[in-house]
Amino acid sequence: MPHGHCYFWEKDILIPIVIGDLLTFLSYMTIPILLWKFVKNREDLRFGVVFKAFAAFIFFCGIGHLIDVINIWEPYYRVSAIAKMCTGLVSLGTVLMLFKLYPKALKLPSVSRLDNINDELKRKNKELVELNEMYDDTMKAVRLGYWHLDVESNELYWSDVVYDIHEMERGCNVDVASALNFYHPDHREVISELVTNAIQNSEPFDVQLKIITASQNELWVRAIGKAELKDGKPVKLKGLFQDIDDLKRKEEQLTQNESALKEAEDLAQLGNWRWSFDRQERYWSDGRFKILGYEPGEIEPSLQVALDSVHPEDRERVEGTIKQAIEKDEDYELSYRIINQSNEVRIVKDKGVFVNLPHTKGQYYAGIVMDITDESLKEQKLQESLKALERSNRELQDFAYVASHDLQEPLRVITSYLQLIEMSYGHLLDDEGKLFIESIIKASARMKTLINDLLVLSRLETKQRDAVPVDLNKVINVVKEDLSLKIIDSNAEIKHPELPVVYGDEGRMRRLFQNFIGNSIKFRRPDVDPKIEIEWSDVGEKYQFKIKDNGIGIKEEYFERIFTIFQRLHTREEYEGTGIGLAICKKIVGKHDSTIRVESEYGKGSSFIFELNKSKG
Repeated sequence: MPHGHCYFWEKDILIPIVIGDLLTFLSYMTIPILLWKFVKNREDLRFGVVFKAFAAFIFFCGIGHLIDVINIWEPYYRVSAIAKMCTGLVSLGTVLMLFKLYPKALKLPSVSRLDNINDELKRKNKELVELNEMYDDTMKAVRLGYWHLDVESNELYWSDVVYDIHEMERGCNVDVASALNFYHPDHREVISELVTNAIQNSEPFDVQLKIITASQNELWVRAIGKAELKDGKPVKLKGLFQDIDDLKRKEEQLTQNESALKEAEDLAQLGNWRWSFDRQERYWSDGRFKILGYEPGEIEPSLQVALDSVHPEDRERVEGTIKQAIEKDEDYELSYRIINQSNEVRIVKDKGVFVNLPHTKGQYYAGIVMDITDESLKEQKLQESLKALERSNRELQDFAYVASHDLQEPLRVITSYLQLIEMSYGHLLDDEGKLFIESIIKASARMKTLINDLLVLSRLETKQRDAVPVDLNKVINVVKEDLSLKIIDSNAEIKHPELPVVYGDEGRMRRLFQNFIGNSIKFRRPDVDPKIEIEWSDVGEKYQFKIKDNGIGIKEEYFERIFTIFQRLHTREEYEGTGIGLAICKKIVGKHDSTIRVESEYGKGSSFIFELNKSKG
């Protein structure tokens, strides 16, 4: 009996039931189709089988609703029973599947958890991007690139840095042959063999070679390569490529410097050493070994070996000094004798410097040892020579004093007797006899002057005096008093500004200016009053002086000769003198660590220029 009889075929009941079941049927048919498509398109779905079970369950439910509509008019109750049975079985299978998957489903992250995970992934991704950028920047900074070669296709890949090192446009095509051709001709065969060996025998390589860039610049590079294997066969060759030109050139410079240092050590007969406290490391240079008579590296460097070589008479002093310096972290410097491996006694100078590195907390001593045997012997001989010179100077001074006294005494006797003869017997002498006596007296006076000048010159050579402040204004006033008669007789005019205080010997300063002013008065032009000017200027560590006159002048060819002892440019009849005055001036200026020169225009006057010290110096 159709199911419609149960509703008494009431249309207001049947129509909603039929429409509801049909709509449910259509919906239940649509949902499985969408679920099946969803599962099919989402291969990453973890529980896709559950969706399929739900799709089957809904499908059978929809069939049940369709059969219910048919049963209203046609009683297919057996079919309905089978459909319901199938629906129940599918439902039971779905429930069992849900029970099985329930614990796993509980472990699935929530939406908020998924959001957090997604945010974390974004953060990690950002960090990864920044890390990659940092990596690229680092690679560019250190000029380090990477490359790989596909062995089968022979395709070569270069990173941007590799292109930059070769000074090529990034991304342009490059093959193995052209890449190898960039290497310097002297190194091309080497890299070719290494690449071939890496491909054929899987041998890695790490070499430093030269390339010639696209701009024809020579660069040192480091090339690293390693084969990537698949089933025991190389399929790819990959590696790194770095510009090491600056490093290589610095290494070459360092090698040259080390070589120069070794040569300098050999020439200077010195060696350097270092002793590290924290690591107990000791280093000796080749020169340090050689000073002790060892070949470089022949023995293990140690403080004890060095101390054992010290001369027995000096050992206690040396050990005490070094021990005290180490205990107090102080520098030390001392000279002592050693006995080298050839049993030669040598003299060395040893200097150690304590070095503290606060950042690394490292402490060590560094120093040098110099063989000063030759210098010490020379110094010893020099001291002996100086002592001998001092004795000679004292003897010369004594001789000069005695000679002066012994030479002047006969002159005084001769002069006195001649004066007595002139006084007692002058009336008996004719004019020629009187002229003879006068000539002898004048010659005796010149001889006395000459002896005095020689005595002054010898004292300048042998006697060293301490420098003291000397007011040149007072010196000039004394000189004017000493030369007052000559100044008045010649009507000489002496002009000078306020003069400075210099460091020197006051007596020699007076002699210096007296000789210059006296010469200017002596060598004046006839019928021209002498005019003498003293000028000075500050020239750094010294004062420069210029003494000008309007005298007869000096020819240029005599500028050097006039400072030589006994050199006269005029006869005694023209101008009196001994020819020693300017030699004394030159010697005085030289004793004050300066020089003297002359500027002159013959017939118009001369200027003498010299310097004197501002301080003891």
